[in-house]
Amino acid sequence: GAKEYVFPRRERFPVFFHQENTSSIFVGGEGRLYYYDFATRENYTVRGLCCGLLSPRQEDNRNYLTLVEQYGDGLLVCGTGACAPTCWNVTQRKESLPWDGRGIAPFTPDSNTLVVVDAPGRWRGVAGPGAVLSLPFPGGTRVAQAEVLSLPSPDPQFVKATTLRHEEPHQDKIYYFFREDNPDKSPEAPRNISRVAQLCKEDKGGTSSLSASKWTTFLKATLICVDPVTKGNFNWLQDVFFVPAGDWRRSKVYGLFTNTWGSSAVCVYSFGDIDNVFRTSRLKGYTGPTPEVKPGQCVPSGQHTPSETFKIADSHPEVEERVEPLGPSRSPLFHNKHRYQKIGVHEVAAGDGQRYNVLYLATDKGSIHKVVELPDGVQNVVEIQVFPNKDPIQSMILDHAR
Repeated sequence: GAKEYVFPRRERFPVFFHQENTSSIFVGGEGRLYYYDFATRENYTVRGLCCGLLSPRQEDNRNYLTLVEQYGDGLLVCGTGACAPTCWNVTQRKESLPWDGRGIAPFTPDSNTLVVVDAPGRWRGVAGPGAVLSLPFPGGTRVAQAEVLSLPSPDPQFVKATTLRHEEPHQDKIYYFFREDNPDKSPEAPRNISRVAQLCKEDKGGTSSLSASKWTTFLKATLICVDPVTKGNFNWLQDVFFVPAGDWRRSKVYGLFTNTWGSSAVCVYSFGDIDNVFRTSRLKGYTGPTPEVKPGQCVPSGQHTPSETFKIADSHPEVEERVEPLGPSRSPLFHNKHRYQKIGVHEVAAGDGQRYNVLYLATDKGSIHKVVELPDGVQNVVEIQVFPNKDPIQSMILDHAR
């Protein structure tokens, strides 16, 4: 049956960390780290996560935790730190002395930033225009390296990111999924465009004054989720869920989209198709010659993207070809009239000996829809009402080991 934990106070910007195959969860709130074990009902709160700097504005004096991640035998916990980003190491309910968290935590809880763990002790961040950035980040023994640079996109709204290992280490990529304002302001054009961007994992930014604060291998493409029969366009990317495979090309991303009429759709893409779009498509608006090192191409470790290549990619970061869903019809896996907030995917073994993907879709009315993906479509299994008062589900974590 369902088990619940009620916060002792309202938290405006909670963040969550759950280690697979455990019954516990950590929740970061305002100046507090909550722990709760659903099996034993053990719970405690780490309260000393605050800052010494004070501001005339009461809101600026608050420390909203924005990151809770496992680090070594404990946790790395970072927060806004009263507009002075701060981190702590938390081990056995005790926090370390605070240390400078710029580059890992934002200055405000609603800042448009995203942090990606791409290796133990190595962090990558992206930020929208106007954000205060730091590069490099002095981490000592606590964090080996953190890099935060800006994306050449108008007002990106980040959804999620993942790293993908290729055959050669220097070809490893980070993929960012986000929305951004549509430069086409005509009345019939959608307000937002859903995007996927690629970045070489070894990219440390440029070497010149022009490129030092920018990624040099960044390219972006449009994600398409359109019903070819009804022509219904689902252009608002809400959430994504990654399903890895032994061959990185067969790894999938399940994208959850909504539209202005409150309907939702799920479109499934392969990273092989995404990679092919970035490798083969021309750059939008660029008609000049292609340099020897193509824009977006990863270079061997220790080398840098040539300045000529960077200048082209920096001024033309979008590729012409769009990323379409899997399948012969290139259409959504399904769509309906519900407004979904979050998506999770879990593979299960069925009685017929086959394995199927089960989708968990969190609604804006406090319930979760369980849907099974079949060869010829999907089948609704059950609706689980999580919140009796029908509050929207804002976050959802699947534990594949339990």
